[in-house]
Amino acid sequence: MAEADWTWMIYLATHNNAAEVGEESVARMRQAALNERVRVLVQQATPERTVRRVIGASPELAADLGQIDSGAPDALLDFVGWAAAAAPARRYALVLWSHGSGWAPKEIERLAQGAPASVPLTAAELQQRGAADTAGQVFFSSALRELIAKPTPADRAIAFDDGSGHSLDTVELGRVVGRAARALGRPLDLVGMNACQMSNAEVAYQLRGNAEVYVASAEDMPVYGWPYEDILSRLAAQPAMDAAAVGRLAVERYCAHFRENPLPWGQDGLPDGVTLTALRLDGIPALAGAVSDLAAALRAGIDDMAGAVWAAQRATHAFKFQLYDLAGFCRALPSAQGATADAAHAAGRVLAALSDADLLLASAHVGAAYDAVGGLTTYMLPPGEGALSPYYAATAYAQHTGWGEFLAAYHAALG
Repeated sequence: MAEADWTWMIYLATHNNAAEVGEESVARMRQAALNERVRVLVQQATPERTVRRVIGASPELAADLGQIDSGAPDALLDFVGWAAAAAPARRYALVLWSHGSGWAPKEIERLAQGAPASVPLTAAELQQRGAADTAGQVFFSSALRELIAKPTPADRAIAFDDGSGHSLDTVELGRVVGRAARALGRPLDLVGMNACQMSNAEVAYQLRGNAEVYVASAEDMPVYGWPYEDILSRLAAQPAMDAAAVGRLAVERYCAHFRENPLPWGQDGLPDGVTLTALRLDGIPALAGAVSDLAAALRAGIDDMAGAVWAAQRATHAFKFQLYDLAGFCRALPSAQGATADAAHAAGRVLAALSDADLLLASAHVGAAYDAVGGLTTYMLPPGEGALSPYYAATAYAQHTGWGEFLAAYHAALG
């Protein structure tokens, strides 16, 4: 088989109540005007089975894997290896598709049986963790298994409520993408998240060096997901596009779709609109350096500046998982009463890094609620809403920026 320009590897972890909308998404992929220069390979999990497909091929079904844990890192890596061997290409895109990375109660019960706690999960707690807790919305089963293995209901409540699931998912995603890049012998050209709340600094930094371009949403993503028929058709018409151009294309066409096909935003569980951001990951270390300076400036004056930080945080757009828009916080901080000149200067450096073309390829939104957001979030648990995530320190971003140390000092200062 001749080498393609692009191979898209789309991994649908729809082993949950998103199986039907996952099927609809695959149907839209079939509508794309593909050719031999752009190949699309899919692994799709449902509660019944997991299958592999080569979109546009005859036969399309390449393998029926039976029931596997699509949240297992090795399952994702095996798919990447198969796709790269079946459709070698000059450039590779890996898209992870999951319904808010949601987990149904039955799946949590299955995992709980393999991660027993000293006080086992009851049926009522399983139902709560599956349906009500945002931390249950994780992509990797290894992350969820670690949360539900906490010894007591109180420990589990803290773990689920404080963003730990997101932290664990971030670390696991970095490991998997790193292993995938090593298997390919080079970084992935594009990593995309057809899932909710994944455009944040912690995730982007975890992927550095193993992917060139990262595309994700800071907000919840409607079940329609990416308009694959549009994006892939345009790519097939211009297959020589590089990863940066494809990242911009994805942002443009995603937001164009929802402008042209508006939903009842803010109703029936829908967000107030949509967001999508494409980042060039070569620029993420510079952002981390600026954040490190900001964290140091905030820690140095936190006893006198905690009120200013809290005022800036309250003025910043908040998303789920205790994630806040980073640009919004840095814009609000300098004008907050009590902010030091050093902190204001450092916040300005973060804003400059966020808008630098070496990092930001494109960021767009639909909905006035997002007019002031920058498209990249960061963890910032509000004071008085529990303990900081015990897993946050495991993220490379926290380790290299001191952001977790700042958060600890901030919480301690506000008592």
